[in-house]
Amino acid sequence: MLQLDDRDYAHFYFDDYDLEAQLIAIRNFLARSSEDERQEDKDIKALARRAEEIGSDHLVGMYTDSVHASVYSGAARSAAAVGMLAPFVENLFTGIFRGIGSEEDDYLGRDKNSTRSKNARAHFWDPHVSFGSSEVKTNLIDGIMQLADASKLAPRLPSDTRKILEALFEYRNGMLHAGFEWPPARRERFAQRVRTWDANWFISAQSGGKPWVWYMSDLFIDRIFSFIDEVLIAAGQHARETYFPQT
Repeated sequence: MLQLDDRDYAHFYFDDYDLEAQLIAIRNFLARSSEDERQEDKDIKALARRAEEIGSDHLVGMYTDSVHASVYSGAARSAAAVGMLAPFVENLFTGIFRGIGSEEDDYLGRDKNSTRSKNARAHFWDPHVSFGSSEVKTNLIDGIMQLADASKLAPRLPSDTRKILEALFEYRNGMLHAGFEWPPARRERFAQRVRTWDANWFISAQSGGKPWVWYMSDLFIDRIFSFIDEVLIAAGQHARETYFPQT
């Protein structure tokens, strides 16, 4: 008989999604993107050597233009990466908590089908909603961490979960709302934030000795993929031990 592992049990929460197919598509796209980047780098280096050998001002100008253009092509690849990974991670946690919520029978009020009870329940299991002492607000990261505690999933999650989520979504917001070249003040603020996460997670092109264009590093992209794997395993452990205790 086929034995399910913890990662398999995570799909208990995702009847209507094929997470594995999504991950394969993202990995394949990023692999092709990395190959394009390596080829671009080789072409620029070859142009630099040729310019030095010939001593041509024209080739030097072409080299300078190529280096300048590579800043933006690198930003485009990084934007594409975060544009796929951030929604995947958001949907991953949304699906996990939606699935856990559908299995729990707790509700507020004597009539679980009343409008207030249904709405309260829907908001409770929505990670986009964060509950404070005197207000309810939209905050995905706080919502995820609160629900991880409430569902007892937190002990199974990676210890750097909050840092990864902050870094991923803050970078996503920057690229989504400010494009490739952020306002100078935002670039500097992000540099300070990077130091609180992991200095190796992001790199920046420099202008005048200051951050100019920010990119996700390959190290951070790899960490996100491993983080996704760890979250799936954690969710599967939770499902197996909570809802399939005899397996």
